[in-house]
Amino acid sequence: MREFIRLQLKLKWGFNRNNNKVSAFMTAVAALFAVLIALALVWALSFVLKTSVGPTNKQLAQLYLTVIMIGLTIAATGMQTKRLYRPGDLLITARFPLSPFKLFVGYLILNYIDLFIYTVILTLPVMVVFGVAMQCITVQYMLGVLLGVLLMPMIPFALSIFIAVPTVYITSVLERHGIARLIVFVLFLVGAFALYYYLLTVLSHFFIHRNWETGTLEIWDGILKGLDGYYNPVYYLGNVIFFERFWLGLLVLIGAGAVLIAAGVALARTVCANFRMKALNGGNGMPAKVTDVDSYMSGKAILRYGFKEIMRTKTYSYFYLGVAISTPVMVFFCNRLVTMVGEAQVGSGINFGASMLVIAVFMAMICSFTGTVLSVEGKNFYITKLVPVPFHKQLLIKAVLNIGVSAVALLISAVLVYGLEFVSGTELGVLVLTQFLLAIGLVFNGINLNLANPNLKPKANGEAEEINITYMLLIGLVIAALLGACSIIFPKIWENGSMTAYFVAIGGAFVYAAINVFVFWLTADKKYQKIEV
Repeated sequence: MREFIRLQLKLKWGFNRNNNKVSAFMTAVAALFAVLIALALVWALSFVLKTSVGPTNKQLAQLYLTVIMIGLTIAATGMQTKRLYRPGDLLITARFPLSPFKLFVGYLILNYIDLFIYTVILTLPVMVVFGVAMQCITVQYMLGVLLGVLLMPMIPFALSIFIAVPTVYITSVLERHGIARLIVFVLFLVGAFALYYYLLTVLSHFFIHRNWETGTLEIWDGILKGLDGYYNPVYYLGNVIFFERFWLGLLVLIGAGAVLIAAGVALARTVCANFRMKALNGGNGMPAKVTDVDSYMSGKAILRYGFKEIMRTKTYSYFYLGVAISTPVMVFFCNRLVTMVGEAQVGSGINFGASMLVIAVFMAMICSFTGTVLSVEGKNFYITKLVPVPFHKQLLIKAVLNIGVSAVALLISAVLVYGLEFVSGTELGVLVLTQFLLAIGLVFNGINLNLANPNLKPKANGEAEEINITYMLLIGLVIAALLGACSIIFPKIWENGSMTAYFVAIGGAFVYAAINVFVFWLTADKKYQKIEV
């Protein structure tokens, strides 16, 4: 079992020489950027709450520790579900010279080790930045943080064992209903984004106006006092970190964690055995769905297949179609925030530029997945060369599908910003035309990039996870920043700047789209013929 655990840890955390170094570097940069943003929010919120509410260090630390513990519980639940109940290597591990119980224990140990690593990565930077913001960095504080990091994984790990049982049953139902699964994800995404928007709005309003919005101070004061109670496991963690009633916190964490883990393991062992037995015996016994042979024309059949491909691939259905569906709501939030901050820094009259910037960012997010229109085929790519449909026609149909998804999100977003009077009628026309041309350019840019770098290596469950998405996202964000900057700055620096901004936005988007369509038309067939599985 020790060798099994060591091998699994090496596969997840070890460095593989065959890994794409560029992809690893880009992933590391993106992760570092996300961490810096999170730490900046921690510092800003600590400064604001310390200045206005005046909580104790322990009360404010418990706010961040509660958020981290919730995140760790969610992550641990995902690990328990994946490794205990839905392991991708079940047919292989079933032949290992290890008993099912040893495999079960081995996976639990792996989950705890992974959770501990995540705890260190998340908690240490946050608590150090918090200590700097609150000016409470001492030897005793750092010792308390280290002790807290050692104890913190116990409660999320114990809770995740219980939560994973109903979760695996719920996900089993949702997997048979792709639309329901997508709706749940969209609701979660919009909710998380709304919470993030609220936090940024509170901070922005404070730093701009040096005061709180009506009622906000009471809300945060209530949250901080509410978390400082015996019912909150983080309360006892705060006791350990700040050495206040230290032994009470230590004994409760260890005792409650040990009891919950023991009870959870007893429950999970039985459920896990049943799930594995069903999987090894051919699944849940549900009859396979019988489908008729498609009688559609080639173009419509490929379009229909492309949509089904989106729905069956989790990366696409979640982060592509899910983002597209929730884009109008997130555009509304972002537009209000950017307008508020922009008007305070630049002045009034930036609504059009803010709308151009925000919608372009979400167009970039949606269209970035076109960098995988070929890669998602994986080992089945050879079929696309056998079907009696020209290569460029297959790609054009995929492009039309992606442009259509982007156009729907764009139109709803445009109607929203116009209905809320962020833009005038003329600005609405310029906005829609510019963003539609940008979507065309991004879609064909992604296809051209994927033709040059098809990356058809087998992926788990057909997921589209590769560097092309990152490249396209970076390209889209740069273009969005340029469009937003021109639309905001030009009207401010000369009299007819608005008309200039209109022509620059439409002209730039048109040139970008034309170049990528032209490159596609000239090179697509030749590049496609050279691709081999």
